[in-house]
Amino acid sequence: MKILERAALLSICIAVSLLGTKFARAKEASMVDDFVLNPSKPYVYLVLDHVGPRKPLRDGEANKGVWLRLVNNCRLPLVIIASKASANVADGAFWVQDEVVPNKPSPGTESEGAGVGYEPGQEDLTEIFLHPNEGEAEVRGAEKAARSSREVTKRPHGYNDGYQPGPQVLKVIPPGGEVLFSLPINHVSKTWHFEVPFRFALKQEGTIRQPYSYVAFFWDDLPDVYRSGASLATQRCK
Repeated sequence: MKILERAALLSICIAVSLLGTKFARAKEASMVDDFVLNPSKPYVYLVLDHVGPRKPLRDGEANKGVWLRLVNNCRLPLVIIASKASANVADGAFWVQDEVVPNKPSPGTESEGAGVGYEPGQEDLTEIFLHPNEGEAEVRGAEKAARSSREVTKRPHGYNDGYQPGPQVLKVIPPGGEVLFSLPINHVSKTWHFEVPFRFALKQEGTIRQPYSYVAFFWDDLPDVYRSGASLATQRCK
């Protein structure tokens, strides 16, 4: 009898646990729906508009660029650093602040301790660690790997740290809004990518700083039809 009672109690506990998990997942989905406008897409993302002619803004830049739209897919406004608005780019900017970052080293060249562990249920979160470098040691490792490879093109400076091609302004992107901008085609290659920093346009209260993040664009994000031309343009920017 006790065995049956224990089995029944165990069954009830399992049922309650499964029901709790179901409600937790439903609540999580509801919170995502409340925050994201289109649940099928990230809360902030880049859309490739086209690759085409672009007026060079600094010496040595190619006359070809990558044109993108930064989309705010959440219910909070975002703020980025960009150029002043131009009549030539409707509701957009000539350029936005970006950083050109070496890709993560290939397997076997990472810095010690670069592996990231995760627990069951976190598998879908590990994609964030596939591309960006997590520390200065990995950036140095990526640079060393690039120098020892056949890739001899020098990684360009992004539009940051004093390398901006003109006056900077803050640009607020409202929920559901977007900004069209362009960057030189050589800001992305097989060995580096670019990252556009952003933060939520929320008023800072007290001394606690608001967090910031970035959205990245990689060589793999370029359609095949554009990659050969992008490689040639990058080589001409040595």
